[in-house]
Amino acid sequence: MLTKLVIALALCALTGFRLEAQETDLQRIADALDVSTTKTFQFTANGTDFWLGQNTSPAAAWPRRFVKSLTRVYDFTAGAMRDQWVLMDGQTQTVGPERQAVQLVSGDHAWREAGKVTQQRLFEASDWGHQVVISPHGLLRAAFANNASVTKKTIEGREVTIISFTDRGKHKVVAYANDQNAIERVESSYGHPVVGDMKVVTYYGPYRDFAGVKFPTKIIQYQDDKPTLDLTVTAVRANPPVDIEVPAHVRNDPVPVKSEKVADGVWYMTGVLAYSVLIEMKDYLIVVEAPHGERRSLAVMAEVKKLVPNKPIKYLVNTHHHFDHSSGLRTYAAEGVTVVTHEINRPLYERAAANSWNLAPDRLAKSKKKPVFQTMGDNMVLTDGTRSVELYQIVGNPHHDGLVMAYLRKEKLLIEADAFTPGPVGAEPPKVPNPNSVNLEANVRRLNIDVDRIVSIHERIVPYSELLAAIGKKPAPAKK
Repeated sequence: MLTKLVIALALCALTGFRLEAQETDLQRIADALDVSTTKTFQFTANGTDFWLGQNTSPAAAWPRRFVKSLTRVYDFTAGAMRDQWVLMDGQTQTVGPERQAVQLVSGDHAWREAGKVTQQRLFEASDWGHQVVISPHGLLRAAFANNASVTKKTIEGREVTIISFTDRGKHKVVAYANDQNAIERVESSYGHPVVGDMKVVTYYGPYRDFAGVKFPTKIIQYQDDKPTLDLTVTAVRANPPVDIEVPAHVRNDPVPVKSEKVADGVWYMTGVLAYSVLIEMKDYLIVVEAPHGERRSLAVMAEVKKLVPNKPIKYLVNTHHHFDHSSGLRTYAAEGVTVVTHEINRPLYERAAANSWNLAPDRLAKSKKKPVFQTMGDNMVLTDGTRSVELYQIVGNPHHDGLVMAYLRKEKLLIEADAFTPGPVGAEPPKVPNPNSVNLEANVRRLNIDVDRIVSIHERIVPYSELLAAIGKKPAPAKK
């Protein structure tokens, strides 16, 4: 009995000493950055940004954009962040107004400001919010809040402190601090609507004193094993005034879906940035495109049931894998809908299906169903014997190697995404034609299809003549 008591007391003493040591290590690292007194923080940087999810094929690197300046402001008490970017085109290295962007996140809400227009962003909150959690100050705050595990280990001859925790079940973090109490590397992950638990590796350092404020001079980041950031920090500021308020329409409104009849049995499903198209067949329905995540797809599917209540959705046509266009396709797959996509995208989607989905499990992950894909090469036809939906690869398009468009021959409708995005009504055609649009017109001629109207997944429905005007071509004379 006495022996058991001695052992129990010894274990308690050992456990208490270990917890005290861990708390001291974590506090020491936090004190080096004045975390307890830093409620907001700002840094300015330049360098390179790589556009997550916008590569020309799933196997390619994220496209590079030069960052003339990035001003990032954190509000750690609100879990909020504001980014103001001035980006330079990766090929021309010139700045234009369209390359200036302001993006914001607060809690589960994300939005982008373009002039006086505020655009709700339905799936970016997971990525942008993750950046708050893995910032040096945000990470240490979250470590205390989530009772982080703190251990020491010798790696490559150096002793490092390892801080591990999961924040609110949404962000998994393992951070490494050196013997100077500086966070050097962060291995983390968050739930992404296309790929599942997205792996992120971020490097910080070397640190320097910015007029009394300690912060890294370099931030290098990888997502899904591809580079996403390479920044040089030029200025920092502790506790600047910050006012990041979620706009009322972003905070309160349900996901908007509006339906517009384009032709008999064809509807344009608008509402948020990238749209969908519903096509009614004899016994089933086809939806073209599933953008903006699960919430948006559920809202579109609800609208579909109102429009055509007695027919099931059989096919979801995915024009390309870019994350703003593919982040809702798994919602359809969870309902047993077959996803039609170009064969170049299939490995990405199958890898995603096999990945872990612990941090933001979607309906497909919870159902444990396997998604069903039907892939195409340069063309495919979906038909019920009455109506045919012709699918074509837009061959050689600079935007994506497997970009798919849909054509309804009887209605002379072309449904496409990103090859041609119409400008505002009444706007002058661009002085320099967009090469994506030039290529689209060349494919229309190659296929010898007669197009009357273009149903753009972005912006609006326009007559084919707008595409011709945008690339500096005159319409062909009317046939007699």
